Amino acid sequence: MSRRTFVAAGVTTAGATAGTAVANATQETQTVELVDYAYEPGTDEPLVIAPGTTVRFVWITDNHNIAVDSQPDEAEWEGHQPIENADFEYEHTFEVEGVYEFHCDPHQSLGMAGTIEVREGGASEEEGGPVEDLLPDEALTVGIWALGALLVIVFFAYFFTKYSGDYGE
Repeated sequence: MSRRTFVAAGVTTAGATAGTAVANATQETQTVELVDYAYEPGTDEPLVIAPGTTVRFVWITDNHNIAVDSQPDEAEWEGHQPIENADFEYEHTFEVEGVYEFHCDPHQSLGMAGTIEVREGGASEEEGGPVEDLLPDEALTVGIWALGALLVIVFFAYFFTKYSGDYGE
């Protein structure tokens, strides 16, 4: 095997590995904050997501929970019944399409209720859904590091191929 074939195979393998790492790091996650007497987003306007999206509920203020009012028949979401305080987080991945309605037991009389709508494709831009980055920060970081590593490999491959001398090829 010649050096050029070896270097080309190495660069191709590095590129494929970097592409796979970026693709695996792109799981969609939405955040809902529990503040004062509202779920943001979710109280004023429903949070519209695609099936398979993970929703991270983050307690910003104290004394909140998530009590499920209604959900699609096939869904098995139980919410989070214990009352928690600030800095608590709870995650759930919504797989079944449909409308999920929920409320906060201590603040239900004050209007703290929310809605999540799960549908194919999630929110469209015309609906004014939450604006999401194309990639999560973690995936972007992995992609940048992978691209940097690939460029270093290509540079050294070129350098050693050009200046390593002639070995009788």
